[in-house]
Amino acid sequence: MIEKQLKKLIKECMDIDVNQLTDEEKAYPLLSARLGGMPYQMLVLFVKVENTFGIEIDSQKVADGKFNAYTDILRLIEETL
Repeated sequence: MIEKQLKKLIKECMDIDVNQLTDEEKAYPLLSARLGGMPYQMLVLFVKVENTFGIEIDSQKVADGKFNAYTDILRLIEETL
């Protein structure tokens, strides 16, 4: 359920279809040239993740790079819930 919601949010906010990514690409930063995400899209995604899952993500975790790739974000949500 978490994965499905997160994939939907990434598609809506960043126009990246996680279902089309390889396992290796799922670990790439969403802002990488390969995936093409934009900084403002990451900000929108961040807010929507917090609102959708009813969580507050520690800004230090973001600074530590734990909100960069699909796999990182999924792990962060699971740890926070």
